[in-house]
Amino acid sequence: MTDPAPPVRVAIYDLDRTVLRKPTFTLFLLWAAWREAPWRLFLLPALAGLMTGYALRLYGRDRFKPAAIRLMLGASISPARAEKLAADFATWRVPRDVPPGAAACIARDRAEGYRLLMATAAPEFYAGAIADALGFDAIVASRHKRDAAANWLPQLDGPNCYGAEKARRVAEWLGANATGGAAHIRAYSDHGSDAPTFALANDAWLVGRGDKFIRLAARHGWRTADFEDATAGAVSEAR
Repeated sequence: MTDPAPPVRVAIYDLDRTVLRKPTFTLFLLWAAWREAPWRLFLLPALAGLMTGYALRLYGRDRFKPAAIRLMLGASISPARAEKLAADFATWRVPRDVPPGAAACIARDRAEGYRLLMATAAPEFYAGAIADALGFDAIVASRHKRDAAANWLPQLDGPNCYGAEKARRVAEWLGANATGGAAHIRAYSDHGSDAPTFALANDAWLVGRGDKFIRLAARHGWRTADFEDATAGAVSEAR
């Protein structure tokens, strides 16, 4: 008899307010506009209007995000421009915006043989650069359409990678990459919208601090992790 294949280990991390403290989408748009075309900052009232409409639920993320990208970055982004913007943005945010507990957990999971998967609703072209800067093995993120010249377009290529769609994309990745044995999966996120992804995991951590997070985690049977605590990576079995 052959020995059973060892379990595949995968650690899934959300990006915004988990791996990085600050949400990246609006920050990236403002940063890129300031670097490339400061005149676009005069369009901030229009961006604020888009954000207000989204907050009022006049439309969803699938409409808001492409409109915001077009407003602040233009109708298309060449591959070279996208690569340069993404790399420079990642250099700016990593490691200065990585909480010490996130860095500790990432290091621990890597040392324990886990493959690191970033799962985020952020656009793939810059989130991928952040994942690379942090040494992640793979990423699932919101995809954007390309034109015939391979330019990135504001329009989403498929649904926004959020909630149930993120879990579907993660499950698809696991099906293609976590084969050969039973998988052991850890997942980390700051938000309850990632409950579908948590449902795929053996161990799920809600990242945050305060009674609100403790109550939400207790209600769902999740663990809690305070990524502002540098010792977070040393308590993998604590509930």
